[in-house]
Formats: sequence, structure tokens, C-alpha cells
Amino acid sequence: MKSMPNILTGLRLLACPLLIYLFAIADYLWILIIFVLACLTDFFDGYLARKKNFKSNFGKALDPIADKILIITMSVLIIVNEGDLIGYLAIPFYIIIIREIIVSSLRFNLVDKNKSIDVSLLSKYKTFIQMIAIGSLISFMIYHDPYVFVGHKVNYLTIFLISFVKFFVWLSAFITVITGVQHFKTYLKLKK
Repeated sequence: MKSMPNILTGLRLLACPLLIYLFAIADYLWILIIFVLACLTDFFDGYLARKKNFKSNFGKALDPIADKILIITMSVLIIVNEGDLIGYLAIPFYIIIIREIIVSSLRFNLVDKNKSIDVSLLSKYKTFIQMIAIGSLISFMIYHDPYVFVGHKVNYLTIFLISFVKFFVWLSAFITVITGVQHFKTYLKLKK
């Protein structure tokens, strides 16, 4: 039972190739289901690690990597498969990808010094908001014609839903930048 958080983290990693396949066949309902389940593994592995004290150094290192791989995978898939439909909304996904790669490289650069950048509370919120942003975008794509992003078939409900999606996508990019700057400052202190 102590290894359950690591198993859940592993399942999150295994979801990524499945999501790639589902994007290839454009099955957005299953994309949403698998993505939500992957996000839930993030919640439950953290819950078990903290509340049941099932912590391990392996899990501490793997959990943020699994989060980043999931978010980067979904961001790339959205840009590649839907970039022409979402237009400028692809920009925050580029921001997210670049930040996640930079922060990961900073963490790996500290391994030789036996130091690590701890995951801050804001970083946890950042991951949660990224998951909401991606999930809401995929949900919108399931139930509405994706061409509304470029100005077709607009009504009041659609405007509200598009605004909701855009708000969370841009908010996630904004918080992503803030936490990236925080991690970079921490990195500079640890590197001394």
C-alpha cells in the first residue's frame, strides 16, 4: 500500500501515450475522460503521500515530472491538432511548454549538488489551474463546434463559455510565468 502514490504517478505517465493516440483519432470525449482520470491520480497520490504518510524520495522526484509531462503533452497536442482553430489561444500553451521545460532543466541541473527546488503552494495551484484550463477547453470542443473560436456561430452562452475557457487558459499561463520566476530565483540561490 505504501507504493500506491508511485503507482498513481506511473498511471499519470502512462496516460500520455494513450492521449496521443486519442488525439490522433480525434476522440475528444475519451480524451477528456482519460485526462480527468490522470488529473485525479495527481490529487490522490498527493493525498496518500501526505495524509497516510506514504512519502518516498522516488515519489517526491517523480510526481512533479509526471505533472509536467502530462501538461506538456496536452499543450503540444492542443497546439498541433487545434492550433488553427484556437488561434492566439495557442500562445499561453507555448508559454506553459517553455516554462515547464526550463524549470525541469533547472531541477536537473541541481541534481549534482544534491539540492532540489521544492514545489511551492502556488506551483500546486498552478498545476490545478492548468488542468482546469485544459479540461475546460477539451470540454468545450466536445459540446460545441470548435470553429466558434474564430467567430462563427456566436451566441450568449457560447460567448460566456469561450470567455471562461480563455480566462483559465490565460490565467494558467500567467501563474506559470510567476512560478517560473520564483523557481528561477530559488535556483540561483541554491546554485551558489
